[in-house]
Amino acid sequence: MKFFDCATHQLSKKLRLSLIIILICITSLFITSPRAMAATTAKPAFPKIQPDPQPLQILGPAGELFKFVKTGATTCGKYVIAEALIPPGTGPLPHVHTLTNEWFYTPDGGLTLEMGQKLYKTTSDIPGKTAPKEVLHLMSAEPGDIHYGAQYIMHGFMNQTKEPKRLTFIWAPDAGVTDYFKEVGQALPDYDNPPAIDPRSKEIFVTSAPKYGIMQSSSYFQYVENLVPENYDLPDVGGMHYDELVALLSNQDCPQKP
Repeated sequence: MKFFDCATHQLSKKLRLSLIIILICITSLFITSPRAMAATTAKPAFPKIQPDPQPLQILGPAGELFKFVKTGATTCGKYVIAEALIPPGTGPLPHVHTLTNEWFYTPDGGLTLEMGQKLYKTTSDIPGKTAPKEVLHLMSAEPGDIHYGAQYIMHGFMNQTKEPKRLTFIWAPDAGVTDYFKEVGQALPDYDNPPAIDPRSKEIFVTSAPKYGIMQSSSYFQYVENLVPENYDLPDVGGMHYDELVALLSNQDCPQKP
């Protein structure tokens, strides 16, 4: 099978963006955000970290600029942190991590997160093949938000704006996440002058995923049955697993091998 036929991929991307924008507009007409009703409640701050002295820099398959400020090599494999710049109109297609939990910190907002509810516990539980497809719920991330994507839960996101948006990823544990991005991405010696995207990278992004415990779709509705215009806000800090994140990042001491 040929992955990501150019015309089909462009149509899928435009269709996905259009659907998300329409559903967000419908949502705003009928749903009052819990965050809006509790505007005076202070958001939890993203924990401060000490970046590695020479962060790994990688160009992603969709033109994302990744800076891995902490990797398993310096956290004893406990977690990985990548600061990324997401280009307009892009974002990963729906996927599942079977080995890691994930947090998303959105300093700029402007991203639409897509989150499921079913559990896909192994890479053999393929949505649409050996397991049911998922219904994804939409959530608009605002500036300073922290959101949680649990292990086994399908998710994705999209930058539906016309400007690049910052996003910080935290994966725990590392479980090969760093090696996965090394394999599917391109080295980025100059962060401000990225090279042209290798046309093979999107196919490798999909085909290499299972060996790192990831199920990565190659088209939007491959794993997805439907999108729900539902406000997926998590106003309760506990729902973000914030305390767990703070505890995870609080101990940054890891003995280095000689």
